[in-house]
Amino acid sequence: MNRLLLGAALAAALAPAEQVRILRDEFGVPHIFARSAPAAFYASGYAQAEDRLEELLRNYRKAEGTMAEAFGAEWFQHDLRQRLWRHREVAERNYERLRPEIRAGLEAFLAGVERHMREHPDRVPSWAPKLAPWRLAALSRFIIWGWLEGELGADLMRGGLRPDPALYRGSNQWLLAPSRTALRVPIALIDPHLSWYGEFRFYEMRAYAGRFAVSGAAILGLPFPVLGHNRYLSVAMTTGGPDTSDVFEVEVSGDRYRFGEQWRPLSVRREKIGVKTAAGVEFKEVTIQATHHGPIVARREGKAYAAATPYAEEFRLVEQSWDLMNARNLGEARRALAMLQLMPQNVMIGTVDGDIYYVRNGRVPVRPAGCDPSRPLPGSGGACEWQGLHPFEDLVQIANPPQGYMQNCNISPQWLMRDSPLAPEKYRERFYLYNAPPGPPHQRAAAVLELLDAAREVGEEEAIRLAFSPLVWRAETWQERIRRAAGETPSEFARLLLGWNRLAEADSRAALAFYLFKTALGPLGRAVEPPGQLTDQQVREALGKAEERLTREFPPDAVYGTLFRVGRQGSPRHWPVGGGTLAEAGMATPRAISFAREGDRMIGRGGQTSTQIVILSKPPRSYMVLPLGESDDPRSPHFDDQAEKLFSAGRAKPTYFLNRRELARHVTRTTVLEWPPAR
Repeated sequence: MNRLLLGAALAAALAPAEQVRILRDEFGVPHIFARSAPAAFYASGYAQAEDRLEELLRNYRKAEGTMAEAFGAEWFQHDLRQRLWRHREVAERNYERLRPEIRAGLEAFLAGVERHMREHPDRVPSWAPKLAPWRLAALSRFIIWGWLEGELGADLMRGGLRPDPALYRGSNQWLLAPSRTALRVPIALIDPHLSWYGEFRFYEMRAYAGRFAVSGAAILGLPFPVLGHNRYLSVAMTTGGPDTSDVFEVEVSGDRYRFGEQWRPLSVRREKIGVKTAAGVEFKEVTIQATHHGPIVARREGKAYAAATPYAEEFRLVEQSWDLMNARNLGEARRALAMLQLMPQNVMIGTVDGDIYYVRNGRVPVRPAGCDPSRPLPGSGGACEWQGLHPFEDLVQIANPPQGYMQNCNISPQWLMRDSPLAPEKYRERFYLYNAPPGPPHQRAAAVLELLDAAREVGEEEAIRLAFSPLVWRAETWQERIRRAAGETPSEFARLLLGWNRLAEADSRAALAFYLFKTALGPLGRAVEPPGQLTDQQVREALGKAEERLTREFPPDAVYGTLFRVGRQGSPRHWPVGGGTLAEAGMATPRAISFAREGDRMIGRGGQTSTQIVILSKPPRSYMVLPLGESDDPRSPHFDDQAEKLFSAGRAKPTYFLNRRELARHVTRTTVLEWPPAR
């Protein structure tokens, strides 16, 4: 009997059988109702497998580092990186140390996945890995590791070495205090910005099991949401945080490295990575060397560079996430965060008690004075060895500021609100806890800061409008520059731009004209505001080029959404959308969408991945949208229905959280499962 069936048998001996219901609404979102958490997670596994089985199984392979074995040599470097960080080894070795209720939930989730696979063997790919519960702990490590790799890569680059490039990750989040809202309760925005494809394509779900009630976005392959809300509070995160990981430069000679007065042997680990070829699977052996700091990730001129991260042996992220999503107040949420399992992030918590709270969260080593962790540290002499971990209380944080709001769209804590008390000067001695670039906020954050600072008596509809705002910040400075250059008799095209409301709305012809004008300026057009060296002649020439392009390349009734669209990659179906992050035109709206060209259109590929607006009443009300759809089956009506009916229009749908009567009016399908499953 395998591990999952043993877990099910144990559950059967300890608890009476129960029926679990998965209610699907008109967008295919599962609402799971159970008496116990394991039963809910069993249904969660079944629902995720029903919607996205192949992507779920790919996530497990990605975390383990066995993608090349199934998909070929292009995944070899990916697999090598995962072997370097030992996700499988750490997860498998420590799995039994997770709390029993956590293990029971993970095993129930996989039992649900397995049930769907047994019922639908035709949907199971030939490369499917053997399921085991440690895979979920490995996946949770893999998900956060990109942020750590980004830190380490930046340190190497500042030392003159070039690591593998890391993908940019950004997000929006904000909280309004009761004093700023019409309902006198906090309102939260949860708005991660990541790729719409791959491991960060979130799964939308609700789950109810006794005290546990949660709505939000789950990582595919993990049993419950990690971004969202429960009965008592909301949880949001954005990229940014303290400096948690370092590169140490050491002298090497052959298979030894110097530390102090000693030459120590490099530790050696050998990994066999399978690579799919036309002839079958070939295994390539790789050697990974390490110092006591961590694995060697670069070499140069007799020096080796070892990657050190305080997350190297950690495996309790799923445990911390469970505690956080079960927290009943801000104190319990802070205790969960104090486990320090999350990657460096800006975390915001809003509560039904009226609290708004921010922490620049991360697992941060204590560095000796005089050591600069922003570049490779000297590792041979021992002077910069870590001196333990900072406790949670040391982290940059604030609760209930008098301004009545806070936002972090990937910026320094000094820009959380106007006159923020979290100034960098206060953290000069431990600057790596602050770890934020100097200077003003970028365009997207500056726009959100301006909007929130002016916000008063915000209701539900206004909160949703703020979440999807297509405001082009400082566009009025360009309008003034066009007015000066155009003179007393501006052209019709110039008048179109001068009359624009500065919103990149899908149906706006002027927004499309502005984009074409900015790109016609070349590098000068990438500036947020007109650069001083820009001449009237350059403005007039760009206006002429943009007008000519609008006439030549677009239909007579073309608008912004004619060019900028949302829909599945490679699909002929796509729809107009507003907003976006357009670096080539110096345009970045609070509504973040990144685009890639497909033919003569720009199709969304990333940005808002699982936008949630949470009204923290008792109980909370919330709204949510995915950019594409819940299902990966092209035959499903939920393949791209949210893109068509919601996301393209900047709308979010109600979650019906804790409102089963209202949900009943929107249920299109019900699945009933037995828990524990029959042997």
